[in-house]
Formats: sequence, C-alpha cells, structure tokens
Amino acid sequence: MKNQSFFKSLNTKFNSQSSFLINVILFLTVVLIIISITSIYISNEHTIYWWDFVGYQNAANNLTNLFQTSTQRAIDDILGSLSQQKNYLITLPLIPFLYIFGNQRIIYILSINLLYLLPFSLLVGAIAKKLIPVNSGWVFWSTVAIALLIPMSWSPSLRGYPDIGATLPILLAILFYLKNIRLNPWWQIPIIGFCLGISIVLRRHFAYSAIAFLVAVSCQTMINFLITFKSGKNSGKRLLESAIKISLISLTSFLTISIFAWGFIQSSLTENYRTLYAAWSLSIPDIFWRYACFYGLVTLLLIAIGFSVGVLRKLLIPSTTIFLLLFGIFSLAEWLILLRYGNIHYSLHLTPIVVLGLTSFIWITIHTFRGKTKLIILSITGIYLITNLIFGLTPLGKFNNSLRPLFASNFSPLIRSDYDEVLRLTKYLSNLAPNRELVYVAASSNHFNANIIRNSNRIINPENSSNLRAISKPHIDTRDTYPLPELLEAQYVVIAHPFQKVLLTDEQVLKPGQQDLVKFVYDAFSKNLPIAQDFQKLPEEFVLDGGVTVSFYQRIRPTSIATAVQTLSAMQKQVPQRPGRQLDWMSLNQSPYITYNYSAVTQVSDDAYNLMTDPGDVTKQTSKYFLYLGELSSPVKIAGKLDFLHQECNGLSVRFSLLDEQGNFLDTTAKNYFPGVTSDLIFSLRGKNPVYLLLENLSIESDKLTDKCGWIINNLVLDE
Repeated sequence: MKNQSFFKSLNTKFNSQSSFLINVILFLTVVLIIISITSIYISNEHTIYWWDFVGYQNAANNLTNLFQTSTQRAIDDILGSLSQQKNYLITLPLIPFLYIFGNQRIIYILSINLLYLLPFSLLVGAIAKKLIPVNSGWVFWSTVAIALLIPMSWSPSLRGYPDIGATLPILLAILFYLKNIRLNPWWQIPIIGFCLGISIVLRRHFAYSAIAFLVAVSCQTMINFLITFKSGKNSGKRLLESAIKISLISLTSFLTISIFAWGFIQSSLTENYRTLYAAWSLSIPDIFWRYACFYGLVTLLLIAIGFSVGVLRKLLIPSTTIFLLLFGIFSLAEWLILLRYGNIHYSLHLTPIVVLGLTSFIWITIHTFRGKTKLIILSITGIYLITNLIFGLTPLGKFNNSLRPLFASNFSPLIRSDYDEVLRLTKYLSNLAPNRELVYVAASSNHFNANIIRNSNRIINPENSSNLRAISKPHIDTRDTYPLPELLEAQYVVIAHPFQKVLLTDEQVLKPGQQDLVKFVYDAFSKNLPIAQDFQKLPEEFVLDGGVTVSFYQRIRPTSIATAVQTLSAMQKQVPQRPGRQLDWMSLNQSPYITYNYSAVTQVSDDAYNLMTDPGDVTKQTSKYFLYLGELSSPVKIAGKLDFLHQECNGLSVRFSLLDEQGNFLDTTAKNYFPGVTSDLIFSLRGKNPVYLLLENLSIESDKLTDKCGWIINNLVLDE
C-alpha cells in the first residue's frame, strides 16, 4: 500500500511537472508568434503615419526622451495629461522598451503587443474556462489561439493604438466577477470597481464598457431575483444586498477616476461629448456594415451558432453565458446604435465576445459531433480562421468581389508609393518657413494632411522636428472652431487639388459632410476670395498618389480687419451651425498654439469671459484684436476689469467698435488705461443692426511694444 501511494504521488508530481512544462512551451510559442507576426508586419510598412496611427507613439517617444533628460518634467507631463481626453498613462509601461531598444516604430508596436495583446489573449482564455465546462487547459489554450487568429485582435495595435491595454482591466473585472456572481467575498467589490475605474483612466471610451458591465450585472441580479422570487427565501434581502454591492462597485470606480483624473470628471460635467464627437457618429446602416466587415460575415455566423446552440443545449455554464451575452448585447447597443463610432480601436469593446463565441462554437462541435463529421467541421473552421487572418493582415486580402465580406476587413501593412515625394514636399516647406512661420494646410484626409507633413519632418529632422509649424486645425466642424485666427497668422497656405477630406471608406473615418471648415479655406483660395488676395501663388507644385496636386501660397500683406470680418461672415454662412468649441470671443492676431498653458480667450461663466494677451509674445505687434461673434443688439453695454501683466507699460488705449458683416464701423469708443490705476471697463455703443464687436488695444506711445504691455481683462460681460 505504501509503495502504491508512493508511486501514485510520484505520478501526480510527474504529471504536474509535465503540465507545467507544456504550459511554458505553449506560452513561449505564443510569445514567439506575436514577435514574429509583429516584426514581419511592421518591416513591410513604408509610410508616413498620421493622426491616431502615430499620436501615442510620438507621446511615448517624447516621454522617453524626457525621462532621459528630466524625470520630473516627464512626470509632470504625465500628471498634466490625466485631465485630458487622451492621457499618457497608457504609454508608461512601453517606455522601458523604447529606452532600451530605441524609439523605432517596430519597438513601439512590439511593446504594445507583448505588454497588452499577450495578456489580452491570456485573460480571454481564462474567461473561457468559466464559460465552457470541459478540460480547462485545452479550453484555455484553444481560446488563446483563436484570439490570435482574429485580425481585429491585432489591427488596432498594429496601427499604433495602445487601447488594447485598457481592455485588460475590463477583462480582469469580468474574471473576478465570474468567480462569484453573487459577490459574496468582500474583496470582489473594491477590485472590480478599481478595474473598471482604471480602464476609464487609461482610455476614456472604456467608460462605455464599464457601463455595459454594471448594467449586465444589474440585469443578471434581477434575473436571479425573478427566478428565486417564487420560493420567497430571502429573495428581497438578496436583491437589496446585490444593489448595495453594485452601488459600491460604482462608487469605487468613481473614486478611482477621481484620484487619477479629477479634471476629466469636471470636464465631463461641462462638455457635451456627444455633440463634440458627432462627426464620428456614422449612420446605423453604415456602422452595422462596417463592424460586420471588421470580423467577416462567416465569423459572425459561427459566433451566433456557438452561443445559441450552447444555450439551447445547455453546453455552456448558464451564469457565465447570461452575463457575457448581456455584456455583449449592451456593448453592441452602445457602439452600433448609440455612439456609432467607426474607427478600428473601438472594436476592442466587442472583440472579447467574438473570441468567446468562436471558442464556444469549436467546443460545441467537439462535444456534439463524432468521427469524420467533427473532423470536417473543425478542419473547415480552422482553414477559414487562418485564411481570415491572412486576408485581414496581408495584401492578399486586398480584393473586392461578392465574397469579400465573408472575411475580415483588410488592414495590411501601410505603404506609400509617393513616400519620397512627401519627404521632398516637406523639405521644401521647411526651407520655405525657416523661422517657424505658420503654415496652414487646407487639406484633411487620410492621404494628405498637416499631421503627415509634421511626421514627415520628424523623419527628415529627427533632432529638430518642431522647426516646421504646419497645422490644419480646425478640421472637424462639430468639434473645433472657425479657422479665422489661423488664417490671419498663416504666412503660407497649402492647397491640395482635388479637395482632401476623410472618406466613409477610410480607416480613420468621419460622417460625411463634417469638414466644411477646411473646405471653406480650400474654396477661398480656389475662388480667390478677398483673404486669398493677401497671398500670392508660388510656382512650385508637387504631385502625390492619386493625382493629388499640392500648391503653395505666400502672404504678401497683412489681412485688414474688414477682410477678416468678411471672411468670418462667409465662414458662418458656409458653416451655419457654430463649431463645437467656438466661443463668443476669438483672438484675431494671436496664435492659438503659442504655449501649452496659455489661452487667449477663456469662458468663466455663461456670459463672462477672460481675455488675455500672450505674456511671452515677442512678435512686436503694436496692437491686439479680439472679435465678439455672439448675438448683438443696440445699444451694447460692456463691463470688465483690466489688469496689466507688466508695470513697465506706459499705458494702453482700449477701443471697442461695432461692425456690420462687411467690416464697416458703426460706432467706436476708446479709453486710456495705466498700471496702478483702477481699471474698470465701462463702455456703451450704439449702431444699426450690429453683427460683430471688435476689441482693440494699442500702445499710447506707438514706439512702445505690446510685449511690454501685456494685459488680461477679467469677467468681460456684454449687457445688451
């Protein structure tokens, strides 16, 4: 008996060691696959990245450089970003890779896939073990394999999005919840709440996954209550306890966000993000078809079979299935009906459910069929998944016929055949504006935009990439502002023919008709409107892919106030719906992009503003202009308080004028102000049908420069 016990113990130990070794080998195989696919993919790219495809990479590279020169500045930048829509926290784990191996694109993408995609596949595998009641080891690794066979698991990170890192806390929250859906262990509540909160901190749009999670938990609680209600055994008490626990999870999540990103909570209470991001909200038919094509119609069919047969034949664990289906349904409702955002990184909210649905199909097939039938179904499914991955991530998937929607959308390596021409164009602009003169790019497409020029300049001048100031902001009507200040400051304007806009078929997609602000500038120069007459066309032109011809205009004289007002009036007629972030006041001859923490116009209440001249301005302009474009009636009474930023100033003349839409002066009044003297502003003007109010400050002595007379007007209010 002792010998039998000894050999049994030895055999168990051997099997345990063998199982551990197999898991290590499989894990290393997955790591090798991720490294291989990523390396092959990125090495085949030859492009200049733009917008979201490079935004976080640039941020990570900048932070890596900052950590090398000033750790405190790097930390300050990270902390300062936490209140913004996009923060740098998600790039922090990537920095050691970039620091050790260099800041090349391949290192950046490899770090995302090893630090985020790898645990993503492992966590989905762990959740699958809670769903499918068979051999847990095989379920786990088969799910990991399926996760890596889904192109949409790869596509966001291969395009430069680190958002898959924010899915990890959501998956952890699901995993911890499924350990005990009644949330009996007390530790589940703070851990789940923290996971939901930190996911939102990392990437704001995961607030919708957190909401879907909490709603799914609430619905599952109600279902359990209704099932146990007839028995009457403390069902009401359990419902109340569950409600308290769910509330505590929500509170923990809120506290987590408050600790790391209180500024985001504040802005969420004041900003209407649905309006600001309406340009990304596609029509329901477009978004349904776009997401269906992301995964392939056959994939969706297999998922439907997997879940429906699993539920009907009771082959899946009921409590896990109910939660995952509820979570998936609410996520679908959010992204396909409520929000309808079509960029590829938003698919990460649905990809875990897709993987679990395919895993369910595979294991239901294994459980249901026998012999050749099972082998045939599994073989066809395996061939399809491998083909789907190839069509999704390689140029072999770039074909269009009636069978194409059966497979996943193609996100093959990005290649520009006009790569060298774009670099040549950028070098020309860099030489044209050697002193960082503002270059306004009246083009905003996935093919050509200011961001492509700036990132092209990073390639040409890696040590001095900020030497070229090329902008195309504003470029989205619902989110931005009228581009008048940018046009007035621009010394060069870049025009691309035909007009470059985002198309519905693009990867970085917008709803059609959302770029009329950029189109206005294009039209102004194409039709030679008055503001275009302050520029002259240069002889140089560049021709890019698709026959896009790029030409250049150089400023030959300052734009007059009358022309500026006429231009604004024309903008408002072309874009009658005021842009999402356009305030009632705008600064006419100060760059909106001077310093990180400077804002010329700040709204402090519904009707009060602070106006400020840039304290670091060294342009030696003798006057500053601000324009009010809100509703006006006559008479207009103006009140506020002027404070000088420098006591060395010899005094300022502040002048207000009412204008019509042609820039004609209807009434004007001015007063002189001096440092150290009470500087209350009290003005009154009258005019027939005024459209705009102009504020101008001038040095009393014309030879004194404005940078010696910086000022701020606090609580400027118009009482009509």
